[in-house]
Amino acid sequence: MGAPRALLYALLVGLVASLVCAVFLDQRTGTFGAPQVAWLALAGVAGLLGYVGMFLAFEKADLTVSVPVVSSWSMLAAAFSIFVLGERPNLHHFIGVALVCAGVITVAIASTRGAAGQTEEGRKKGLFAVVSAVAGAVGFGIMIPTFGFVSPSLGAFGASAAVYALCIVLGAPLALALGQSLALPPRGSWRLVVITGFAETVGFVAIALGRRYAPISVVAPISSLAATLTVIYAWAILKQRQSLGSLIGGVLVCTGVVVLAL
Repeated sequence: MGAPRALLYALLVGLVASLVCAVFLDQRTGTFGAPQVAWLALAGVAGLLGYVGMFLAFEKADLTVSVPVVSSWSMLAAAFSIFVLGERPNLHHFIGVALVCAGVITVAIASTRGAAGQTEEGRKKGLFAVVSAVAGAVGFGIMIPTFGFVSPSLGAFGASAAVYALCIVLGAPLALALGQSLALPPRGSWRLVVITGFAETVGFVAIALGRRYAPISVVAPISSLAATLTVIYAWAILKQRQSLGSLIGGVLVCTGVVVLAL
């Protein structure tokens, strides 16, 4: 049904689910003022970049390539926590970052070389997928840490609802301006749309709650461990096979994420 339409309705499901849960489950411990408005605006813009990049990458490339690159957002979130929040990393954090960087570069090079023998359209599609995945990583790498600045004021579910709403308000007019269809998804697609929206909301809230007990430089990499399981699923169940270079790059990124989480 296309990435923009799938993204819009997944965000709508997440928005509704977050608002319902916010009424019954949220606990607000902070005030909401000008600084929180600024952080929320940044989270909304970065979230839109992250979601658009992720959905486009998943649409254009196999999960074994796109997931490791998108999951490198944890490296950017860790960098944010170090340079903005003043958290102090350990040696294994630097090793993990180096592995993630090496893996992303390897995937990009492998995709470029793999596209050399394809048609012009195939080459553009492969490169577009890698660029989209990197954009997704950058967006989430900014959004996740900033999300933590507004969750004490709005509650974990309330903050996720606010970010979803901003993504929809900013993204829907842009999609329409680019000629993308935002019609209702086909009946058979609603199950996946609902599952995606709920799963994303649970992930949001879990990260926000995790930040109460550990710094973002620890929480972010641990949350990205799901990327390793997704790649294994894509390889074993979906039978997605890649070139040796892409495989090595994916392994490097997943290994780096695991090292960051230690």
